[in-house]
Amino acid sequence: MTGTHNLHTESRGDPANPTLILLHGAGAASRTWKHQLSALSDRFHLIAPDLPGFGRSPGPVSLAASAEAVAELVAHHNAPVHLCGHSMGAFVAARVAAEHPEGISKLVLCGANIKAAEHGRRQIAFYRSRPGWWLMKMLSDLPTRAALLQMVDEAEASDLTDVLPRIQAPTLVVCGRRDRECVVDVQPMTDAIPNARALIVPHTGHLLPVTGAKAFNAIVGAFYGSVAGDAK
Repeated sequence: MTGTHNLHTESRGDPANPTLILLHGAGAASRTWKHQLSALSDRFHLIAPDLPGFGRSPGPVSLAASAEAVAELVAHHNAPVHLCGHSMGAFVAARVAAEHPEGISKLVLCGANIKAAEHGRRQIAFYRSRPGWWLMKMLSDLPTRAALLQMVDEAEASDLTDVLPRIQAPTLVVCGRRDRECVVDVQPMTDAIPNARALIVPHTGHLLPVTGAKAFNAIVGAFYGSVAGDAK
């Protein structure tokens, strides 16, 4: 369906249950969350949007536009809601939580960097160096190479340094141990957020919600189901 801010969204579960909004990273759009949409729909009203410029949502690609669109989505679904972001989606989720604290009940940041340009250089270089769009179409739900490069520019400029201390929601910072570029930021991110705890998951990498879906679902299900305010 297409809803607030012209975002295409996938939804599962009973709207009477707590709402959990899932924000994808720079590759696949809402289909990133297929394992969560099936496994967690008995406990949550799940909403997985295609962020602007990805999948079936109109562009251009913009982290600022993504944060604005998600904030509208939050307000449209009986806030406060739970929010979960992976990779690029974690940047958007953190910004929404900081700017709209009344709208977010609990927050999960997965596979994230404080500054992508600092520890995400390898991934940024990978995206910039791919001349064959046919290959990137296998990895991304962006429509063109120009959109891909715009996404890389946006990610490279991202910086959560001043955002993290303003997050009020209980927060879980989670990362796969093999995610070398993001695991280094887990403790600094946790320390910067007033009410946060860290969890590093063994034997998994950057695509934890996909390749380690069973563990990820158990972790976030338990976190969102726990008593509010007990993140630390």
